[in-house]
Amino acid sequence: MLKLVESKASAADQLRQPDPEVIKKLAESNLLKLLVPREYGGREEHLSVLVEFSEALAFSHGSTAWVAMTCNEEAGIAAAYLPPENLKNLWPCQPDVVIAGSGVPHGRAQKVEGGWELSGRWNFVSGCTSSDKWILNSIVQDSSPLQLCFALLTADYSLIEKTWFTSGLRGTGSNDVVLHNHFVPSDSVGVVANHSLPIPETPFYRLPSGLRFPFPKTGIATGLAFRAIHEFKKLCSTKKPLNSKLELRNRPDAASAVAKAEALVRSGKAWVAETLHDLWDSVAAGSEVTSDQHALARLACSWSVQNSVAAVELITLAAGSSSNFETSPLSQLAADIKAVAGHFTVGSYQIDTAGRVLLGLDSEDRSF
Repeated sequence: MLKLVESKASAADQLRQPDPEVIKKLAESNLLKLLVPREYGGREEHLSVLVEFSEALAFSHGSTAWVAMTCNEEAGIAAAYLPPENLKNLWPCQPDVVIAGSGVPHGRAQKVEGGWELSGRWNFVSGCTSSDKWILNSIVQDSSPLQLCFALLTADYSLIEKTWFTSGLRGTGSNDVVLHNHFVPSDSVGVVANHSLPIPETPFYRLPSGLRFPFPKTGIATGLAFRAIHEFKKLCSTKKPLNSKLELRNRPDAASAVAKAEALVRSGKAWVAETLHDLWDSVAAGSEVTSDQHALARLACSWSVQNSVAAVELITLAAGSSSNFETSPLSQLAADIKAVAGHFTVGSYQIDTAGRVLLGLDSEDRSF
């Protein structure tokens, strides 16, 4: 599988969309329903499995890893809020179904005869060009108190607006999906109160919503950072810097860079693993996640991602001008990892948010 991912990586980046064959192979290997409950035909894995899977895949290709991660998350969102009686036939009948989408309520839903009409623009829909279905979140029109409408619809690529012109994670195809009075039948819709708890009773769904999504991003970041370290070691074995008497591998700055990079990535990864397992054990035992636990989990994830970014920066600086060329793997890795760090669930500002909570202040974050 990883050889196939690497063989398709360059073309995916050039086309700015994931390779359909790769995504389908991942689905056929039951790797895009890791979080889906077993009662629906999923694997119901510990969240650490998705983190580790994301890291391994990101080492081969960051964009493919990102799409696989988000498809797992979107499948988890569908399982969280759609009516159970309508989900029990989805994965058993379509075991290799690929679900992309957005859990951010960027649309408006209007009740009509037989179903709902959706209108809106959902951006950052990673993998939308290689998926079978989309799960999209909307606000129910005129609802008070606020209600959310989660709709699962058949992917229609004509509804995609190509907006994904980025330097990082180019191969994710994270374009916009635009709907105007798009009909979705009632049996493919779940309407819930805002901030509703998920329907399934598994440890993953007992986590606060703000903690279900940061952890997998750390896996992408560490995978990219480990690949950067790997590429730097290869460069060190062949490069002799201009006007230097020493090969790159024999220069103190190269040794310092690779040592610090390893320490940064591995320490961040270890803290995330420790935090996640403590949280999982807590919710599995039926305990509520405390504010301090929540804050420390957010802090661990954001800190780990920032560590991975710092590691790649150390590596690229030590590599010199070699890392500036588009043909250098380090160039794309540096752009990819900055794109990961830009995601709101692991953004650097989450560190400040966690600090506020640890000081007994309001988080000023609606997802906390």
